Amino acid sequence: MKVKAFGKINLTLDVLGRRRDGYHLLDTVMQTVSIWDELEIQTGGERGVRLECNRESLPLDSKNTVYRAAKFFLEDQGLVNEGLTIYIHKFIPSRSGMGGGSADAAAVLRGLNEMYGAGLSDEKLMELGAKVGADVPFCVTGGAARCTGTGTEVSPAPMMPECWLVVCKPPAGMSTPRAYALLDQYPLSSTQATPRMMDALEAGNLRRVAKGLANRFDETIRMAQVRGVKRAMLGIGALGAMMTGSGSGVYGIFETEQQAKAAMKGLEGLGKVFLVRPCQGV
Repeated sequence: MKVKAFGKINLTLDVLGRRRDGYHLLDTVMQTVSIWDELEIQTGGERGVRLECNRESLPLDSKNTVYRAAKFFLEDQGLVNEGLTIYIHKFIPSRSGMGGGSADAAAVLRGLNEMYGAGLSDEKLMELGAKVGADVPFCVTGGAARCTGTGTEVSPAPMMPECWLVVCKPPAGMSTPRAYALLDQYPLSSTQATPRMMDALEAGNLRRVAKGLANRFDETIRMAQVRGVKRAMLGIGALGAMMTGSGSGVYGIFETEQQAKAAMKGLEGLGKVFLVRPCQGV
């Protein structure tokens, strides 16, 4: 079986506090976009989960989100003697803030649910996904959503208005733990962007959406390459530009495909550039 794993962007990312166990409390709006990895799942062979990937830098053991998601599913269903081989074809850039690892984990949960006829609800798949990572529950359902708590509490949101998105992933990158460590050196933001973004989405107003983009990590990480890409995006006509997740991918919003493609040329040399659109994803 082959299954697609769609990436995402954060339209907003507010950090509201930190729990005693160290986990941060978030209020974020996420939107699935039309770039995806592809997973090919095969059953049979020796007991256990085996991974193969076209990107050599990715671990192929329990450090990989796909491995952990598959193990959680098999254990939940009493299929511990099963053998699985999963081929991961990566296209979502690593350390971009686009949720590639989370999307892959969610995709394997959906795929195994169908392959084994388990009939698990989205809510159950999201519960399993939360054991893997905070963004996995959102990636199970895709589309647009407001995610709260540690990020695992998912409520549907209106989809972004029709538009085109140019994403640029500069060479610089940062691990999520390092990004949170930097964030903790600053006081909490006094204003919250997510409620205003929800209003803009409800109104279906693209310019209000673009004006309301916000990301607490963008305020605290302050990577020079990210700031350079944002300036370039806005200079070549983006309605708004923002880093997604903990970075370092930056997206710009454009009303037309023509504008977006013209902007891509102006970003040459700043990183890997690609064109996507908002989508449901699953």
